[in-house]
Amino acid sequence: MTLNRRYLRNFKHNISFYICTSLLTALVVYMYIAISASYNSEADYAHEHIISTMREDGQFSLYKDMAESDISRFEEEYDVIIDKMSYKDCLVTDGSASEKESIALRVFSPSEKLNKYDISSGKDISGDNEIVINELFAKAGKIKIGDTITLSGVSGSKDFKVTGFLLRYDYFFCLKNPMDTFSVSSEFGVAQVNSTALESLSGGDSSGYYSIKYNKNNQYDVREALYNEFMTSDYLSSDTNNRIQTPEDQLDALESTAYMILPISIVFVVLLIAAVLGRKVKNEIKMIGILNALGYRRRELATHYSLFGAIPGLLGGILGVLLGVFATDPIVDMMFESKMEPLPVKYGSSISTSVIAVALPTICYTLAVFCTALVTVRGNAIDMIKGTGKKRKRRSMRLKGMKASFRTKYRLRAVFGNFGRTIIVIIGLTVGGLLLSFCLACVDSLENYVDKSVDQLGDYEYEYFLNTVLLPEGSDIGAMQDSERQIRINKALEGKEYAKVLTAVFAVDGATDNITLMGMDDNPYMVLKDEDGNEIESKDGEFCISSMGAMVYDVEEGDSLTFMDITSLKKYTVKITKIFECGSQNLLVSTNKGVTELLGNVPAGSSNCIMSDKELELSDIDVLKMVSKQSIKDQLDENILQSMKGLLGVVYIFAGAVLVMVVFLMVNILLSENIITVSMLKVLGYHNKEINKVIIHIYHGVALIGFVLGLLAGWWANGANFKASAAVYNCYVDNVMRPSSILIYSAVAIISYAVTMIILGRKSDKISMVESLKDNRE
Repeated sequence: MTLNRRYLRNFKHNISFYICTSLLTALVVYMYIAISASYNSEADYAHEHIISTMREDGQFSLYKDMAESDISRFEEEYDVIIDKMSYKDCLVTDGSASEKESIALRVFSPSEKLNKYDISSGKDISGDNEIVINELFAKAGKIKIGDTITLSGVSGSKDFKVTGFLLRYDYFFCLKNPMDTFSVSSEFGVAQVNSTALESLSGGDSSGYYSIKYNKNNQYDVREALYNEFMTSDYLSSDTNNRIQTPEDQLDALESTAYMILPISIVFVVLLIAAVLGRKVKNEIKMIGILNALGYRRRELATHYSLFGAIPGLLGGILGVLLGVFATDPIVDMMFESKMEPLPVKYGSSISTSVIAVALPTICYTLAVFCTALVTVRGNAIDMIKGTGKKRKRRSMRLKGMKASFRTKYRLRAVFGNFGRTIIVIIGLTVGGLLLSFCLACVDSLENYVDKSVDQLGDYEYEYFLNTVLLPEGSDIGAMQDSERQIRINKALEGKEYAKVLTAVFAVDGATDNITLMGMDDNPYMVLKDEDGNEIESKDGEFCISSMGAMVYDVEEGDSLTFMDITSLKKYTVKITKIFECGSQNLLVSTNKGVTELLGNVPAGSSNCIMSDKELELSDIDVLKMVSKQSIKDQLDENILQSMKGLLGVVYIFAGAVLVMVVFLMVNILLSENIITVSMLKVLGYHNKEINKVIIHIYHGVALIGFVLGLLAGWWANGANFKASAAVYNCYVDNVMRPSSILIYSAVAIISYAVTMIILGRKSDKISMVESLKDNRE
C-alpha cells in the first residue's frame, strides 16, 4: 500500500467537508480579490487623472476681479497657477423624459490650465451645438450619447447634441454646492460646451470663481496677499471641498477594507479551518500509528497529511480568484453606484494579488495540518494504535451520581469534556453572525440618523443663507453692502414668522472639516439641549459646540478651540462652555452679541441666515443657498438607505451561507469523531432521530451563545465604524439596532442552523454500523 492512494479515498470519504471548506475559503478570497481590485483600479486612475488634468488645490472668489496681468504677476511672484472657471447653471429637459420637471445642469467652458476634463465614453465637443455631460446625470435623466437636450439660459433656449460623457476630478462627486453632503444625480449635473456656446447661453454674464494650484508650500502667503490686494470673499481648500474630498475618503475607506479588514478576515477564517483540519488529523491517530509501525517516518507522515490541508486551500483559492476575475463588477456597483462618477477602468486583480490569495490559505492550511500531524506522530506507535496517544491523562466529567438522562450526560461530556472544540464552535458562529448583525445595525443606525438628526436642533423647516449681511435698523450701509438688496429682503420678510441668525464658516487648525459659527438670540426654531435633554441657555461670551464638532475637533467642556477666517486667515480662540446634541453638523453657537464682538467687523444685531417653519418668498438673487429638512431627508434616503437596503438582500444570502458552512464544519467534526458511537447506538436499537438528538443536537445551547456573541459583535463593530468615520462622513451616527432587526437576525440564524442540522442528520442516517466498526478495526 502506498500513501498516495489515500488521497482520492480520503477526498471521496470527506467530500462534504472539502466542499464546505473550499466554498468558505472561496467566499473570503473572492471578497478580497474584488475589493482590492476595485481599489487598485480606482486609485490608479484617480491619481493619474489628478496629474493629467491639473486638479486644483483650492478655489476662491474675490470682491475685486483679477485682470490677466494680475494673474500673471501672482503666478510669477508666488510660483502658483491660477485659472478662472466660468460656468452657467441652466435648466435642461430631456425629450425622452419630458414628463419630468426640468433639472439643473452646470455648464462650463473648457478651462485652459486647471481642472481639465477627460472623456470616459463617446467623443469630445467639436462645435457650438455639442455638449458633454457627466454619466450619472445622464443615467438619472435617461440621456444617451447622440441624444439632443435643450438648455434654458438667460438669453433663451438652445439645443445641444450629447457627444460623450465627461470626467472632472473636482466633480467626481457631483455636488451643486461644495459644502453639501449628498449628491442627487437626478437634480444636478455638470457639462462642458465651448466658450462661444456658453456666452450665447448666459448673454455674456457667466458665474465663476478662481482655481489655484501651488507649486510649493506657500499657501498661507498667497492667501494673505490675495486678501490684502483683492479682498477675498470666499476660499475653499481641496481638503474641505466635498466634491474632491468625498471620493478620496471613499478610496481611503476602501483601501482600509482591502488591506486591513479583509486580510484579517482571511487569516481568521484560515485559522478556523486549519483548526478543523488539525482535529481531523487527530481523529486518524490509529491510522497514523499503523503507518508508523509499518515503517513510515514521522516527517514523511506529517508531510503526507499536510497535503490534505492543501486541497481546500487550492480549490477555494482558485475558485475565489476566478469569481473575482469574472464577478468583480457587481461588487463595484454596490460600492460606488450613485456615489461617484463611473471611471473608465478595467477592474482586474494583479497576478501578485491572485497568487497571494491562493497561496495564503493553502500555506496556512498545510502548515497547520503539518504541525498537528508532526506533534501527533511523536507518540508511541502502539499507544496510537490503541488510541491512547502519549497516554496523557485526560480529565473527564464525573457524572456518575448525576440524576439525568443518558442524552443529557452525553451532551454535557461532549460540550465540556472537549472544551477546545466547543470554543471553536462558538468562535465560528460568532464570526458567521457578525457580518449580518453589522449590516442590520448599519441600516437601523442610518434610519435613526435620518429620523432623528434632521429634527434634532429644532422645528424650522427652511433655512435661507443670504448672499449679504442684513444690518440692524439705524446702521449705515457699508461700502460692501447693497442697500437695495437689504430693502428687498426686509420687505419680503414683512409679516412673516422667522428667526435671524448670524453665521460664518471658519477653518480649524489640523482639521479638514470647517466649523460654522452661529450667533442668535431667542430662536424658537433652534433649541440647544445637552445629552440628558436639558435645554442650554446661550450667554454673551460663552460658546457651545455640537457633539459632532466636539468629536471631530477632539474638544471637551472647558477646552479651548482655535479657528481662523478662511479669507483673511485671522485666528480666533474661544473656550467651550457646553456641548449640545447634534450629530450632523460642526456648529459653534453663541449669542448674536457674543459673535459680533468676537468678529469685530459687523454691528450687533446683524444676520445673514433666516430660519422659518414655512417657505418664504425670497428672490433667488438674494439667496446663496436654501436648505429644507425634507430635502435633507430625501437625499439621505436616496443616497444611503436605499443603496444599503439593496445590498442587505445580498448580505442575507451571504451571511446565511456562511452560517450554514460554519455550523456544518463545527458539528461535522463532532459527527466524524463519533462514527463509532453512532454505529454502536444503532446496534443497541436506537432510531435515527434518537441518535441525532444524542450526537448532533448537542450544540443548541452553544449555538445560542455563538449567535448572541455574533449579534453583539456586529453591533459593537458598527458603532466603532461610525465613531472612527465621523470626520469622513461629516456626521456622527448613533449606534442603533431595532427589535425588528434582532428578529430578522434571529430568523436567519435559526433557519441557517436548522438547515445544517437537517443536512448533518441525513449524513448520520447514512452511517453503516458494520462498515464503521469494520473501518475502526483496520
